[in-house]
Amino acid sequence: MPFFTTDDGVRLYYEISGSGSPVVLLHGLTASSRHFQKQIPFLAEHFRVIAPDLRGHGQSEASMDHLTMVRLAEDLRQIMASLNITDVSLIGWSMGAQVIFEYIKNYSCAGIEKVVIIDMAPKIMKSEDWHFGLPGIFSRRSGDFDHEDNLYLLSVMLDDWQAYSRVLARRLVNKSLYNEKMEFNELAAFMGKDDLPMLESEAGKNNAPVIAAFWIAMAIQDYRSMLKDIHVPCLLLYGKESNYYPPENFEYMQMQMPHARVIGFEGCGHIPHIQDPERFNQALLNFLAPGNYK
Repeated sequence: MPFFTTDDGVRLYYEISGSGSPVVLLHGLTASSRHFQKQIPFLAEHFRVIAPDLRGHGQSEASMDHLTMVRLAEDLRQIMASLNITDVSLIGWSMGAQVIFEYIKNYSCAGIEKVVIIDMAPKIMKSEDWHFGLPGIFSRRSGDFDHEDNLYLLSVMLDDWQAYSRVLARRLVNKSLYNEKMEFNELAAFMGKDDLPMLESEAGKNNAPVIAAFWIAMAIQDYRSMLKDIHVPCLLLYGKESNYYPPENFEYMQMQMPHARVIGFEGCGHIPHIQDPERFNQALLNFLAPGNYK
């Protein structure tokens, strides 16, 4: 199993398979490269696929500090440099998308061919001029996630990680599975239902303080002003049943980026790559194919 040691002494696990133009897959918070298991074999038939476990996730080590987006972007830079990766396409889901934003903010789009953003917003928390982030925990209104919500979320996260991680895994799937009391319908049929045990198991393996630190690092970010700097082709993918971000977020992002297009996935939540892998993978291939910006 390949590992890379960063300049601050943290060992990071990564998978590498296939050959051809490089594609890097960046997972979300509490996840790992395993969450791309439905993409890696497919993409490896066409590309050289690199799927790291971000620090503090999966088989990678965690440090007691440097739990920031800046550090994750630097980790990505160092891994790619060690593997002599250039002319790369970056695919980021959820927090992985923030890693891409931070990378481009710090290092520009030099050496990047294409970018794929999966169900993520440039800003999580609401402000007077932003209402396309997370829904409020207390108000339940789209884009209404504020500081009170954030403090409550952190307290729950740090109080009982196993209970929280179970709720988190379920929130990855469809919003229509919840009633007005936010009770989850376990008996309903939905895309990706067979994957729910894996999602719950993987989330439960994480270290709560590490995840809380990364969550804080995510919550303070506002990447809206740098979207215009993503001047390479960008594909924005999201689930139309997502519990996280409204369609207006992706319309906004498309308008800010010079070369972006949006695809929404029916019947999918925050994880369209897991819930509808066949259509998702084909959309990726259509976009990533050399010379093809469709």
